[in-house]
Amino acid sequence: MNVTSLVLALCVAMSAVAQINRQVLTNRVIVGSDNMKLVDANMLSIPFKYRQIAESVGLMSMGCTGTHIGNGLVVSAGHCFDAAKVAKYRTSCEGIQVFWNVREGRQPSGVSNCRQVLVLELNNQKDYALFRVDNPPRAAVKVRTQGRPALGTRVTIFSHPFRNPLTWSGTCDISRALTYGLNVNAIHHSCDTNPGSSGAAIIDAVSLEVVGIHGGGVEKGLSGSNYGTYIDWTYIPAVLRRLGYL
Repeated sequence: MNVTSLVLALCVAMSAVAQINRQVLTNRVIVGSDNMKLVDANMLSIPFKYRQIAESVGLMSMGCTGTHIGNGLVVSAGHCFDAAKVAKYRTSCEGIQVFWNVREGRQPSGVSNCRQVLVLELNNQKDYALFRVDNPPRAAVKVRTQGRPALGTRVTIFSHPFRNPLTWSGTCDISRALTYGLNVNAIHHSCDTNPGSSGAAIIDAVSLEVVGIHGGGVEKGLSGSNYGTYIDWTYIPAVLRRLGYL
């Protein structure tokens, strides 16, 4: 697909999905100062070790963020789809597209069509989705399917807030933020997010593995916390094993 076609496809998709899911719109928590930084065309604004991650992140047509984990498989949030309180398998995602390498000063490098949602779930404890696309990017991020990182582990997030070009949230620690009413089983973090960050991979800043999926945030006065779903708290590892991914 040439650049003109990619731009046209992106414009059509953005216009067709102008009404974003309400949960996506309320996903806004800046903790302390705003550390979000646009990723430039040549990725010179981020550490070199994160460049493959940046090339694995896509802007989804409904306004969420997705991350390619290899073999055409992408992780995101369940509320970006028609998720249910109990896990659903092999559901349709017709019409949903993912635009890759949407960075400041450059056009998308490719566009994928969602072929099937392999598993998704949305309830007061979990919010995640795993889906398959065609024409995936070559870059991918490894996913940690066993064990979860300890409190204090440094993590990082790349996402598309407000449908903007790729944005880096810097790094932050996994914390325990129960004073904000967050579920004890959720992954709590303070990396800055905005609407459109929903579904972004929460990545271990050292091992560079996906350890969770960002879901949303809560504010209390001038402070707040973000939260997501640990990968090992989902059915994603079981589905990946059945697919021979692991």
